[in-house]
Amino acid sequence: MTEQIHIRKRMVCLVPGDQQSTAQEACIALRGIQGVHDAQAISAHRLSLTYSLEYLSFELIEELLRELGYFLDDSMFSKVRRTMFQYLEDNVREKLHVDEEKQALVCDIDAELPHDEPEKYWNNYR
Repeated sequence: MTEQIHIRKRMVCLVPGDQQSTAQEACIALRGIQGVHDAQAISAHRLSLTYSLEYLSFELIEELLRELGYFLDDSMFSKVRRTMFQYLEDNVREKLHVDEEKQALVCDIDAELPHDEPEKYWNNYR
């Protein structure tokens, strides 16, 4: 039951961008991250996200989505909501003794790196 205190459910609103990214694509990107329990598309530009404060914060999730090229709703209401979420989550994370400097995003998806011998690898680029 105490674990439920650390779980947060938030709605993320996207706005259409140049590439017309959808909430479904954002959910797929978020599901492989450690600490994300669930990500479901509600509409083309809204998603419901359930995550653990032990691993993530709403601010970190929004930064990740921006880095991935998603455009977030920047209306006044969204800015106020973000500020409230950040304040509340910072307090809980402080009580949990989460060290944000040592925190890193852990993803289930491995990057595809070349596994050739170093000499053979560099020969391909000459």
